[in-house]
Amino acid sequence: MKSLLKLTNVNSYYGKIRALNNLSLEINEGEIVALLGSNGAGKSTTLKTISGLVKPKSGEIEWNGQSLVGVPPHKIVESGIIHVPEGRRIFGGLTITENLELGAFTFRKNKKWVREGIERSFDLFPRLKERAKQPAGTLSGGEQQMLAISRGLMGDPKLLMLDEPSMGLAPIIVQEIMRIIKEINKQGTTILLIEQNAKAALRLANRGYLIEIGNIIMHDTADVLRMDDKIIKAYLGA
Repeated sequence: MKSLLKLTNVNSYYGKIRALNNLSLEINEGEIVALLGSNGAGKSTTLKTISGLVKPKSGEIEWNGQSLVGVPPHKIVESGIIHVPEGRRIFGGLTITENLELGAFTFRKNKKWVREGIERSFDLFPRLKERAKQPAGTLSGGEQQMLAISRGLMGDPKLLMLDEPSMGLAPIIVQEIMRIIKEINKQGTTILLIEQNAKAALRLANRGYLIEIGNIIMHDTADVLRMDDKIIKAYLGA
């Protein structure tokens, strides 16, 4: 299996506070990898460091064998890494279609590709097609999450990083979002998933990492992690 992304001994800081402590992880092409941990453990910082929003103080980040350290965020997007942040961050005053067009900014000169990308998004999320001209801010929480994921897909990601896609959603909507994430992966997109719903994440994932205070303290297949006492007690409600 081809290694797509590799972090080695990465240290990231907010001021003098170390958020990531010699963090190492690896993602292979075609996988869904879950990053589990409590609030403040460093999960979101890991994604921000990969996407260039937080510059690591030391360590290495390799994407397809090339270093990402010091590469500007927009160039990281162009290389095929798309980050869908926690909280959806849609543009509420713009329509659904306009939000999707912004997601395809890298391909803005290829009008045909943008149109086809929007149609693919509507095929994946028919609810969005029904509301294509509606301001995004009027959507339900689940619909806004669908839009956030679709907007990320408009960038044609090789690696899609999702930060808490089920946060604040009703259980039936969570099931739909998780089903769509699995479908996106089946279509060939590698996924790095941060998800407080550890049960749902480990049902989807091939492998998982457990992070505490900026340290990776456990790593194994999803099947093994589902049976681990520490994971069960801390994250699976037992």
